[in-house]
Amino acid sequence: MIYAARGFPVRLENPHVVDGQQVWVGVAKTGPDNVTLNSSYAQRDSIDYRRSLGNSIVNLARVIPNGVLVFFSSYGLMTGCVDTWRDSGILQRIEHHKPVFFEPKQKGGLQHTMNAFYASINDSEHYGAIFFAVCRGKVSEGLDFIDANGRAVIITGIPYPPRMDPKVKLKMEYLDAVKSQANGLSGEQWYRQQATRAVNQAVGRVIRHREDYGAIILCDERFSHTVTLS
Repeated sequence: MIYAARGFPVRLENPHVVDGQQVWVGVAKTGPDNVTLNSSYAQRDSIDYRRSLGNSIVNLARVIPNGVLVFFSSYGLMTGCVDTWRDSGILQRIEHHKPVFFEPKQKGGLQHTMNAFYASINDSEHYGAIFFAVCRGKVSEGLDFIDANGRAVIITGIPYPPRMDPKVKLKMEYLDAVKSQANGLSGEQWYRQQATRAVNQAVGRVIRHREDYGAIILCDERFSHTVTLS
């Protein structure tokens, strides 16, 4: 959907280039052990949550062919989950089904990692590969996982900006102050919008042309909430 700025109420809506049968979208509210999947600030450090998320990824890696992308809300959350999975043996179980690659923080190492990921996808000895990356990172916004390189994308949480970041706080305060004059977004509406945009960027890595197909799996029960869907 494309629409003009305030003052030009012109709206243009077009159907997506792919058929609905080419994309499967689902929300996983719980893991295989019935632990609620919720990566909110209050829950993300829970060992039970991390293990349940990891076991969910094990099961998905076992049944999804080719390339799988897994996006975390931040590098810190990705590192914390991977540390828990390594200590508990979950990471090894994921690697039993697919080699695991990680988005590097340093830009210089990205191309080498991507080349290794693509090579693993094309290696008949492997059942594809899995790539752990971060929303708003280099992988989520600038790379192409066409065809077999990306048959599914897993979103592990809602990537809200850091609320206590001074820039985020000032932006929200400013929008709240001018909302009555400009008839625009409130600070809270803008805050939720940033998370939505980050998710849209990440899930867009999978469907890259008219004949492409894939699955979008949202592993956080908050994706089923009305406020999130709106």
